[in-house]
Amino acid sequence: MATCLHGHHLTDEQLLQILDVARDWALTNGVVYKPFSSKDSKDGLSQAQCAPFSLFPSVVPQRILQQAVDCMVDFNRLMYRVAQDHEFLKEALKSVIRVDPFVRGLWDIHCKVREEGIAQPVSLDLFRNDFMMNVTDSTKTTDAGIPPSSALELKQIELNTISASFAGLIGATGHLHRYTLDLAGKTYSEKEMPDNDPALGLAGGMVNAWEEYGTKSAVILFLVSSIESNVIDQRWLEFKVHQLNHNIRIIRRTLLDIHSRASLSEDQKLIIDDCEVALVYLRAGYSHDSYPSDKEWSARLLMERSKAIKCPTVQSQLSGCKKIQQELARPGAVERYISDPAAVQRIRATFAGQYSLDMGPEGDDAVKKAIASPDKYVLKPQREGGGHNLYGNEMKTRLEEIGSTPQREAYILMERIFPLPEKNYLIKTGLPFTLTDIVSELGIYGVHIGSGEKEMVNLHCGHMLRSKVKGTDEGGIVAGFAALDTPFIVDV
Repeated sequence: MATCLHGHHLTDEQLLQILDVARDWALTNGVVYKPFSSKDSKDGLSQAQCAPFSLFPSVVPQRILQQAVDCMVDFNRLMYRVAQDHEFLKEALKSVIRVDPFVRGLWDIHCKVREEGIAQPVSLDLFRNDFMMNVTDSTKTTDAGIPPSSALELKQIELNTISASFAGLIGATGHLHRYTLDLAGKTYSEKEMPDNDPALGLAGGMVNAWEEYGTKSAVILFLVSSIESNVIDQRWLEFKVHQLNHNIRIIRRTLLDIHSRASLSEDQKLIIDDCEVALVYLRAGYSHDSYPSDKEWSARLLMERSKAIKCPTVQSQLSGCKKIQQELARPGAVERYISDPAAVQRIRATFAGQYSLDMGPEGDDAVKKAIASPDKYVLKPQREGGGHNLYGNEMKTRLEEIGSTPQREAYILMERIFPLPEKNYLIKTGLPFTLTDIVSELGIYGVHIGSGEKEMVNLHCGHMLRSKVKGTDEGGIVAGFAALDTPFIVDV
């Protein structure tokens, strides 16, 4: 099966023909992005190009995918409840707030809004929970050339609480892979290549939130960067919202637009360009780079103080910090929010080792372990977007520099995952077109709408796979490290 799937039976000429068709299909059907290029246009973006993608889908065992899907509703509920718990956030993040100005800025906004009273109790969360398939015994393989289920375990990498991307592009990539399999003469079943349209599910969450706001003339505001290379993925969501309800108007604005043109009415409605905003969907604002001046911070505060529903709220964004992930791995932390023992087990079964770097004996011990065995750990700051983690000797050097200072509290230490290796063709600028050893990361999308203790929507709505050359540490697609992929589901 694996041999056929990855095109070993095809000649080089046949593979190049499939590649040619695949690129045109990707351009025609929106598997594209706009790479940064300061010389190509005045706004800093070149014309749309194919997003990096794999020529064929990659194998994922059914049990692994099902396990990831089965725990998503549990994770949605957990992360929502964590975000509502001010005291837990305060205690968990206190060391990070001291040394990380970005997290401190978000925390200050949260505290100001909380003190004056939250104007909008309803919140929308569009999550993506990222996992890898950790190989526990590389000596075992099946006839398909991959380890059996008994030698694989699902391990969580991170849960994205803001700007969970690629739901749009990945749905189209699944259709692309059905086409390339057809061109390669590979037969497949619906079970092996299931329908997958996470953008429709995320858009459904937006529509539900807009309806909950209750004003038919109000708009959905996409908060975006002034230069946005991943605009097509965002447009997919916009078009899916229109597909579900063509009466909803979507506008795109930056933080500076909010600062210069938005205001709050007497009853705290968010108004910009004479439009009342029902929902703010943040596709920007997840990194320190988004806030180069006080203007951007004041714009974020204005939105958080408003009656508009936020996706995410600032406290939900804070709950996505790696420090929260590490604190939730402590005994009793998940149980504080989830009473069902089966749900707790589903969540905890995916946890990798997490270690605090706070000042004190526990943090000192973690630093020593990482410096002594740098290949066993990853150093992770409180950042989204890819390209921030430190590995191996780079991690060791950084810890030797900061390991005895409070600056280490800006990071957490995580057990390193050794993911399932496979072979595929990655179509990516600067990468030769050849059969390559790859590893993949599995993402599950979730939708949650809540208000206080009330859970209004809680569901999972699809999956994505992103693959990278084996030995590449980082995994971001826009950051240039990985390629869009989809799971070919097998029983092993």
